[in-house]
Amino acid sequence: MKCIIVRRRFLSLVVCAALAVAMIVVVNHPVFVGASATTRQLPIYCVQKDYKVCSLSFDAAWANVIVR
Repeated sequence: MKCIIVRRRFLSLVVCAALAVAMIVVVNHPVFVGASATTRQLPIYCVQKDYKVCSLSFDAAWANVIVR
């Protein structure tokens, strides 16, 4: 009967490599890539008008949440 001895360092290296491969597979999966690749709307800084207008806005949305 053979007895295989696995050292803790080798075992942790194999587990870390397996977790790294699993993370790469999950991140590159088309379902997750499609969900994270949304179009970003840019703010409007100026608009051409024939008359003088003054506007004031307060932007307090610091999170990456889109409210619709």
